[in-house]
Amino acid sequence: MRTRLMASLQDRLASPTSAAHNGRSVQYQQNVADIRKEIAALSEELEARGVGVSGGAVRGPIYIV
Repeated sequence: MRTRLMASLQDRLASPTSAAHNGRSVQYQQNVADIRKEIAALSEELEARGVGVSGGAVRGPIYIV
């Protein structure tokens, strides 16, 4: 999920903000605050569960019995 959110953030930051054709134009708002909030919340949840940014365990392995 974090990978998809980061890709979405990168896409919004890098894609064009306006387009025009035949005298008509449209401009998009590049609002990334919501995506940044979701990424922060997801990162906090993963850290609380003991998963680091690289996907590896922070505190050690979790064993399922």
